[in-house]
Amino acid sequence: MHNVTIAMTEPGVTRADLAKLLAQALGNEKAYDAVSKAAQKLGLRREKLDKNEALSVLELIAQTPGLVGITARFAKSRFHLR
Repeated sequence: MHNVTIAMTEPGVTRADLAKLLAQALGNEKAYDAVSKAAQKLGLRREKLDKNEALSVLELIAQTPGLVGITARFAKSRFHLR
């Protein structure tokens, strides 16, 4: 398993950065789609999210049954540890 790190030179994280946390298990397209749909459901229209918004996106994805939800729960843990 590869370690995925998110460069945080500015406050916030992009949707693409969140998708990278999911992409190894889900593939790039499915991961970005999951992040985009979750952000949209939460009413987040910006590309860059603050830490709490990013965690909310991952939490919403984590509620998805199956591999997507499991992957999001692990991603959320990794996001907390960075």
